[in-house]
Amino acid sequence: MTNDLQTASSDSYELSITALQELGLKESDAGDVRQVAQKIQPSNPASVSEFGRDVAEHTSRYADSLLDQVRNRDLDEAGAKLSQVVSIARALNMGPLSDKRSRLPVVGPLIDKFRLRTSNLMGQFDTTRSQIEALINEVGTTQSNIQQRNAGLEDMFASVLDEHRLLGIHIAAGRLRLGELRVLAQQQRSDIGNDPARMQALSDLEAVIANLDKRIGDLVAMQHSAMQSLPAIRMIQSANIMLVDKFHTIREITVPAWKRQFMLSLALNEQKNAVELAAHIDNTTNDLLRREAALLHRNSVEAAKANQRLVIDVDTLKEVQNTLIKTVEDVLKIQKDGVEQRKNAEKQIETMRNDLRARLTRNPRKEKLASEVTI
Repeated sequence: MTNDLQTASSDSYELSITALQELGLKESDAGDVRQVAQKIQPSNPASVSEFGRDVAEHTSRYADSLLDQVRNRDLDEAGAKLSQVVSIARALNMGPLSDKRSRLPVVGPLIDKFRLRTSNLMGQFDTTRSQIEALINEVGTTQSNIQQRNAGLEDMFASVLDEHRLLGIHIAAGRLRLGELRVLAQQQRSDIGNDPARMQALSDLEAVIANLDKRIGDLVAMQHSAMQSLPAIRMIQSANIMLVDKFHTIREITVPAWKRQFMLSLALNEQKNAVELAAHIDNTTNDLLRREAALLHRNSVEAAKANQRLVIDVDTLKEVQNTLIKTVEDVLKIQKDGVEQRKNAEKQIETMRNDLRARLTRNPRKEKLASEVTI
């Protein structure tokens, strides 16, 4: 009998300060522990299966909510939007944007090219700025959502702390009640005898004890899981805060810095254009002076030559004289040939005249007699 009492004493559970602290409880929670322990009735096995179920359901709800926070796509969308901001900023080309020329005289084409280059660059920057500001506004909306979500996570953190306390109360209550039931079972075991009813009652009690022991183990695992959720919630909050700070940095520092850099680039580009224009004007002036000097030299030389030249060149006089001499010689030759031709013509005419006369004066009768004599 003494050994049974010692065993029963070893199975009992005391609500010491150390035991309570191990479960995250305070000495003031002992009353709640005893009150919850009374819910477990060995005559009602359902009281064991339902023990701590309301706390478990609450744990499941905040676990689902925490999973939704982890799976939330706002962060992915925010990251994608930030990537778009960077891509748009990188696409902004600060270099020359146009090589078109106008038909303005002298330096007009260069001035027009500078004007078009600046105008196109400003137009591209305005478009890029509009795209960036639109994305930043969208990110700002995501930022507000994240801040609201962080407030919800803070409420969840407080809820998990309360959950951890309630689970500790149920674990302590279960252990307290388990110790009492084990003492009761030990007492029944010592007085069981051969009574079948007592045997069945002891068997039912031992089944309740086994189920309660398992239920306590489940609650211990749930409390440990709740304790693990606390740093997870804080890490999510920390990541959200860092992302919100990054959004502030982009909105308040990065984008204004891009605008300042663009204006500096534009000023430097205009300065470069001014230097190129000045150099072009100087080169044009030098070219004009060189061309005017060359034209002056050429005109002066030509004028001097024209001034020193005779009205009629000697070569021209020689050519005219030779032409005249040749003309006279050709005329004399033609005249001489004409005299010879006329003499020959007169001779031929005289011969033809004599021949005609002879034929006209000839006697036909004499010619006939002469022909007969001959016969």
